[in-house]
Amino acid sequence: MDPVVRRKIPACVRSLLTDIAPKEEKHLSDWPETDSESITTKDGIAHPQRGTSEALLTPADGTEGGTTASSVKPCGLCLSKPSGYTCPRCNVPYCGLACYRSQNHSSCSEEFYKESVLQELKSQGVSDEEGKSKMQEILLRLRQSAESEGGMENLLRNLGEDETSVTEKDAHALELLSRLAEIQSSGDETSHEAQEILAELRDIEDGSDEEETDLAEKLAGLDIDSLSEDELWSLLSAQEKEKFERLVKEGGIGGLVVLWSPWWERHEKDTKALIKELQSENDKEMHNMNDKKDRKIKKVSSNKVKSDKSLKSSIPPISAKIPPLHTLSSNPSLLVRYNLINALYGYTFSLCLYNGDVSEMLLEFCQVVLAISEGLGGRRVFNSVSEALDAGMRAVSAGGYFDREDPLAPLRAVEAVAHILTGESREDAVGYSLSALSQLRTALSKAKASVPKEDEQMRRMYFQAGKKCKFFQSWLNENPKVLRSLAGCVWMDYERREMERMRLEGEKKCLEKGREKSKGALIEEIE
Repeated sequence: MDPVVRRKIPACVRSLLTDIAPKEEKHLSDWPETDSESITTKDGIAHPQRGTSEALLTPADGTEGGTTASSVKPCGLCLSKPSGYTCPRCNVPYCGLACYRSQNHSSCSEEFYKESVLQELKSQGVSDEEGKSKMQEILLRLRQSAESEGGMENLLRNLGEDETSVTEKDAHALELLSRLAEIQSSGDETSHEAQEILAELRDIEDGSDEEETDLAEKLAGLDIDSLSEDELWSLLSAQEKEKFERLVKEGGIGGLVVLWSPWWERHEKDTKALIKELQSENDKEMHNMNDKKDRKIKKVSSNKVKSDKSLKSSIPPISAKIPPLHTLSSNPSLLVRYNLINALYGYTFSLCLYNGDVSEMLLEFCQVVLAISEGLGGRRVFNSVSEALDAGMRAVSAGGYFDREDPLAPLRAVEAVAHILTGESREDAVGYSLSALSQLRTALSKAKASVPKEDEQMRRMYFQAGKKCKFFQSWLNENPKVLRSLAGCVWMDYERREMERMRLEGEKKCLEKGREKSKGALIEEIE
């Protein structure tokens, strides 16, 4: 062949033209010999059996160009990931728990969960019976041990670390339970002795209620106020101490405290009409809110009339000595009314914070009042009703007195100021304000006396706040008509804040509903 032509021919074609050696032929003798047992004869024809030759079933490996990845099946549910598991019910390969719980596999998985729940319920029934039998065995062993230890009470004291925690009543109850278990193990549960034991156990359980009355009788003859905390604690039994500690730990101690009912919420029957009149005088636009306030005041009035005498006695007495206004100031500022509102806000919020009783925490009460009311605790002067109330509400949050579990407490203090300024009746519109300032003035005077003389700054602060309360009292006695319009303004401000709060709550609920809807499937398959 021409060398020039040979260079132009590709190597693969050139090998075909130059390689003329004879090809090796494969004969039947070259096939691997098979076992005679792997060949069956049918109608005179020999047929090899399937699956008998291991050489034909050997999987491909890397040496022969095969890969192990080719043997992994894809997930039969999502068809995108390699499967790692096989459902034992329907044998479908799946990749994980998400596919197993998917809609495509729901018919099988739901049936599996249903069977699992039924099996668990059956096992619980068996476990309850096993628990009863085990408890019965424990009581029987305890009864046998008590016979050798000289009685159940001695056995319990030997087993327990604290001997004082074992009472004769507990030992007797356990003695009855062990005897009842012995009777039940014999199969005679309906015997007369078993019924007597059950009745005696019920009496022991009912006796725990009588222990509470015994404690009340024990404390009745004592002067509790003169006893120290350690002395009171020593009067309680071990069970009573444990119960008290559990109530404190779990937060149930608050349920034992009776919620205080503010005395300023009581009004005579015509007060609701007075409130409507005060509102209409100040702003005609708030007319649609009158019915709501009427219902609220009517409810308060009807509930309070029943306890009229008790509420009368709970109203703080008015100070006996209130000097005339001209002896304190010849020309009082018109802004005094707004500082009065701020002072009453600090008083009402602080008094409700301590549930109406400040006798044991007088200093703390006064400190909270001065921290919330910048008009009393400082020299700030307010120019409007809203400014005076806003300052008090901001001071509640800034001072750390805001309670997340009672977020409406600052707003209720605004309502309380409106109640106090409204007064008990049309004829006595100033009485509630004078009573509130009198109680605050007395508390500040006692707080000043209890502060050491070395703390001159704190004593001066209490003294100046008490002087301001006296000035407010003098101003009220000579400005009852101003108080009437001031009460209407505070009611309007309260209702405005209440409407704003309700609007925000409505918007919050709408947002929460929208979030719940958005949590659903964004794409839903429609059959």
